[in-house]
Amino acid sequence: MYSVLTSIFIDLIFCSLIIFTNQQYTPDWSSLDKRPLPTWYDESKVGIFIHWGVFSVPSFHSEWMWWAWKGDNPNPDTVAFMNKNYPPDWTYADFAAQFHAELYDPNEWADIFAASGAKYIVLTSKHHEGFTLWPSKYSFNWNAMDVGPKRDLLGDLANAIRNRTDLVFGLYHSMYEWFHPLYLEDKKNGFQTQLFPNMKTLPELKEIVENYKPSVIWSDGDWDKQFVYACLLTWPNNTTEITLGAPVNSSSTSVTLLGSGVGPLNWRSAGASGGIIIDVSNIKTYSLASDWAWIFKLQNVTPK
Repeated sequence: MYSVLTSIFIDLIFCSLIIFTNQQYTPDWSSLDKRPLPTWYDESKVGIFIHWGVFSVPSFHSEWMWWAWKGDNPNPDTVAFMNKNYPPDWTYADFAAQFHAELYDPNEWADIFAASGAKYIVLTSKHHEGFTLWPSKYSFNWNAMDVGPKRDLLGDLANAIRNRTDLVFGLYHSMYEWFHPLYLEDKKNGFQTQLFPNMKTLPELKEIVENYKPSVIWSDGDWDKQFVYACLLTWPNNTTEITLGAPVNSSSTSVTLLGSGVGPLNWRSAGASGGIIIDVSNIKTYSLASDWAWIFKLQNVTPK
């Protein structure tokens, strides 16, 4: 009945496999648990995951190079590398003009991938730096068509994979961007606003799904807040308490029911092995916005 998702506004790393089927599912665990893995994925065993972007120009540290250089806790080696090799006024955006991809041959890539024995590939369409490998209208002047290669790197590879191989084509997509103003605004607001997902993340996802039709969507985020969300698909009858078995609480744990308008709920520990018992006696379910799913937000807890 209960699912605990260790999460934040955009905090979970997951791989979503798109299944094209006539099977219909209902919003309850008994139905959703019957959703099978695609046969191709279950039998693939080996796939290829590709990180490629502006970070490939300095080729130092990793795809996290910008954060290692300008993030909250700069990496000393990355800072020293930049100080040694680039002028003081150099910005990360300056790397984009040097991202030429002049040796990029998607047909050759496709042939190599097929010869490797891999059964699917996942390309990084956009990492946390925000640079998109396709001409996204939601990433003006920060995409591979407007600056750098001046081509649709993603689309070229998708076409090559489908025209030359039997590999399944998939895409990675970052749900947040370290330094995007809308994301920083949401972060400043404690993620009580949804500017970035509504104006950037979701429109971009729609773009890549509709334009490139990947069979895999790998949505990636990271930790900014330590929240746990518990999603209920059935509200228990005739009870004033709900027990969650996974969270490990602390003296500063806070529990709220999203959309209820009720302040922090009373709770108590379920025992030494973990878990939490939530008092829902003040919740009037008939007044809630949803009648098929309910989400508790637990702050300052850890998953068991």
